[in-house]
Amino acid sequence: MKRSAFIILLISIIPGSCSKNDVRIDPDNLLIGVWNHSEFKDNTYIYTRSQEFIDNHCYKFNNDGTLVERKNSGWCGTPPVTYGDYSGTWSIINDTLIQVTSGYWGGSLSYMLDIESLDSETLKIVFIYQDN
Repeated sequence: MKRSAFIILLISIIPGSCSKNDVRIDPDNLLIGVWNHSEFKDNTYIYTRSQEFIDNHCYKFNNDGTLVERKNSGWCGTPPVTYGDYSGTWSIINDTLIQVTSGYWGGSLSYMLDIESLDSETLKIVFIYQDN
């Protein structure tokens, strides 16, 4: 009786823990995953880790160097703002700099992210725009 109850419990737990929407935190690269903008403070943009995008500026950094950036999908930033998802790439420049290239409503854009701090729940960055 105890064994069959254990097997039923195990079977009921396993499917819930294997959802393909779960974002796994890579301990070798905490940047991988979904980040939603939550705050701006002292010239620093603060993002929090999430399972999915919200209607705000967001990133999804993938292991293969690709990304999806959710941002304003038009030239006007006056509410109500409409957001779109734009594909792009990212690469590590050094210990704190990430090079990003992604689309936007007017074409494509390259810039760097200077990582102020990064842990399993919070990403703090400063944008560095380059002259093209």
